[in-house]
Amino acid sequence: MIEWIKYDPANPPERGKEYLVTEGCLIEAVEFDGYWNTSEGYAMATGDKVTHYAHINLPGEETDNETNRRQ
Repeated sequence: MIEWIKYDPANPPERGKEYLVTEGCLIEAVEFDGYWNTSEGYAMATGDKVTHYAHINLPGEETDNETNRRQ
């Protein structure tokens, strides 16, 4: 199951990491460097439409969310 996090521009995720992002319909894998960047440019029309993001992990790997939830 994907654990989605509501995107808050005032409290953004860590820069330099790749995330899944959505605006409620489409899903893209993008890097966050202060902006949601794809290899083709900005994600979802400059990222203004991004509502949620999720950490990308392989099966069996913990995400930052899972580690924080246990503390």
